[in-house]
Amino acid sequence: MPIWPASLPFFQSARGARRDVQPDVIRTPMSKGPAKVRRRSSSAPMQRQGRMSQLTLAQLDTFETFFREELGEGVLAFTATDPLDGLERSFRFVGGYSVEPKGVRREVTATLEILP
Repeated sequence: MPIWPASLPFFQSARGARRDVQPDVIRTPMSKGPAKVRRRSSSAPMQRQGRMSQLTLAQLDTFETFFREELGEGVLAFTATDPLDGLERSFRFVGGYSVEPKGVRREVTATLEILP
């Protein structure tokens, strides 16, 4: 499994890093009484939204090469240290990413899923 490049920060900004947990459940309304709720599976991935701020053009190139060549345009999972809790986890991109200029630096935003 590919490993996040050591030369890149990993969504370090606390403002832009958060986890969104959506339980993987099915709710079925009943004709009377409360809805019936059950789990779809026991291993639903958590999503994580974040940003990498203040990237140089060289770091942006490293990121885009990693995304394109190592991850097959985001198809493959990779390992990285989660800055929210310091644990090494398996991640995968949900869709693509956005790049925004911030003066001479660049900011990358993306949504990742944490794989169980």
